[in-house]
Order: sequence, then structure tokens, then C-alpha cells
Amino acid sequence: MAKSLAEITKIIDNFGSERGWKNEDPNQLLTSIFIELGELAEHYQWKNKFWKLDKDQQTEIGFEFVDVIFYLFRLASQSGIDLEAAFDQKLPKLIEKYPIGRKELWDKNHQEYRATGKNKKYE
Repeated sequence: MAKSLAEITKIIDNFGSERGWKNEDPNQLLTSIFIELGELAEHYQWKNKFWKLDKDQQTEIGFEFVDVIFYLFRLASQSGIDLEAAFDQKLPKLIEKYPIGRKELWDKNHQEYRATGKNKKYE
């Protein structure tokens, strides 16, 4: 059953509201994201390529992804960010920045960003 980003955000918001979670401190949510991301990273640490996951690994690692997403969506929602709108606005910029078959342009954009710290595609 596929859900939109807005539906997932609503589910996560309702989950928090039902439990009285206000999350008024963005640093707590950011810290939770980092902690959960670290737990996810442990599964990939010391691996230099993707490997075939068995069913138990898929479940365990999938849950770590959900933990990261949960806090990330909560932070976005508490910040007043509409993730669907942000995605829809950002994707065309990424398509323009990384056109198919134009690796030399990707490299140029990357070098410019490294030199200036700015990405002109987003100004």
C-alpha cells in the first residue's frame, strides 16, 4: 500500500500527537536522526559493495531506515516544511544540474561548488 509523503507525514504527526510528543527542540530531533542514522550505518560499515540481504536482514535494516525517516519527517513537519512541495521544486533543479549523459557538466558543477561553497543552480 503506497503512501504519499504527505500521508506519511500525517501518520507520523498523529503518532506523536497521540503520545503528547511536542518535539519543540529541533536539536533533539536532529540528534535522534544522527543516532538512528548511526544505527543504520552499522549495517553497512566495512562493506565495500551491496550484498544480497536475507529476509531477516531486510527486516532489520528496513526498520533502521524507517527510524531515520520517522525523525526526519518529524523534523520537517515541525519546521513547517512540505516535503512533497520541496521534492517537486527540487527535482527539476537536479535534472538541470545533472543532465543525462553530461558527466563533464556534473564534474564542473562539483568543482565549482567545492571552490565556492555555493551552488548557482539553487540561487
